[in-house]
Amino acid sequence: MKWILGFFILIGITLYANDIELEATIFNKILIALSAKEHPKVFIYKNIESIERYPQNLILTSTCKDADIVVVSTLKNLPASCSKKLLLGTQYFQLRDKRVVGAFFWQKGRPNILFYKERLLNFRT
Repeated sequence: MKWILGFFILIGITLYANDIELEATIFNKILIALSAKEHPKVFIYKNIESIERYPQNLILTSTCKDADIVVVSTLKNLPASCSKKLLLGTQYFQLRDKRVVGAFFWQKGRPNILFYKERLLNFRT
């Protein structure tokens, strides 16, 4: 009986780790495409475990001032220095804020990626 319980715990941990790696890979591809740099500087506002554990080609910065892109898990108390940067949200409702150009989030177990073309074009100019 203990063996069966241990097996299911091991499977659960493995599936969770694969989801985090998959999310990190998707974030990596999105952020590189947004910045047009091979190793963009990214500031994470509030914790995003997947990027912190598997930054891959991203350079994580400790301040918003040094970042090319800011990934936000919440917009509450966002520093003023981050407002002028390209913001990528991690929740659907964050797209209501005009500063957020797009979002990557999970819904019903599937990854969703949404961008507003007008916001991206305004940011590029």
